[in-house]
Amino acid sequence: MKYKTLIDILFLLLSRDKVSAKYISERFGISLRTVYRYIDELSLSVPIYNERGRNGGMSICDTFKLPASFLTQEESELLIGTLSAIKDELNSKTLNGIIEKILCITKKNRDTIMDFGNLVIDGGSWGNVDTNKDKITFLQKCIEERKSVLLTYLSRQGVQSERIVEPHTLVLKEGLWYCYCYCTKRNEFRLFKLGRIVKAMETGENFVRKPLEKVSEILKDWYNTLESFDIDILLTSKVKPDVEEWVGVDKVYTTSSGEIKASFKMPIDSTLVGKLLTFGKDVKVLSPKSLQDKLLECVQHITKLYK
Repeated sequence: MKYKTLIDILFLLLSRDKVSAKYISERFGISLRTVYRYIDELSLSVPIYNERGRNGGMSICDTFKLPASFLTQEESELLIGTLSAIKDELNSKTLNGIIEKILCITKKNRDTIMDFGNLVIDGGSWGNVDTNKDKITFLQKCIEERKSVLLTYLSRQGVQSERIVEPHTLVLKEGLWYCYCYCTKRNEFRLFKLGRIVKAMETGENFVRKPLEKVSEILKDWYNTLESFDIDILLTSKVKPDVEEWVGVDKVYTTSSGEIKASFKMPIDSTLVGKLLTFGKDVKVLSPKSLQDKLLECVQHITKLYK
């Protein structure tokens, strides 16, 4: 426990210009006396400067670098493999530079074979792998350089509009890419699906990046704006694997009578109706009735097409 705290304090000092003893004490739940004792131990191998006074604090000399042996080969390979997977999707020069630096400081033997193929991230659809790569590369560049973007965007309702946005971060969710931007037209942050961006170009203007919460909080707020419902379905063993992959194996269960059911929470929209229709007669919606009605309405329209 002690050595984990020492390592955590080291990384905290490396990530900040200056940290007070009080902050370290509160952050790790240790006394001020213990903080100073731990700092003394770290100071034996790390150049820590302690500035006293009202605006004082502890900091590490800018020239200090972690030794190459700090990461094991296994840890290095996992880190490089993860970064490589993201790099292939984002096509980022910055990530390329990070990977090269890690390789330089961790490779002990040039003849060592390092396998980085354990993780692959692909945000494209089947049969069209490179659909979004040009958009991702362009938006990533605009995010890094703080460039405003003029988007031509097609909504789900088929309405095309132009708006100037300030891109802040890219989001990958369920295989779909989004860009989280500040929309100057709406004066608020919004998620734009890359697949619905018709055209994107720089405006020639720079913007000041606005403070953001964690991406997980962004997504949570986004989901909270969608009204979700408790959904129960009955399914056959034929489609059980597909339903498990869709909603998760923890949502699918077998009753005492041998029936296979799934219970989950989702917004009731055209996407859900379309997904349920792909299962045909192998899935029956038990509740809610509003979803049953939407399915029946859709089936009736389909039936009229072939009469």
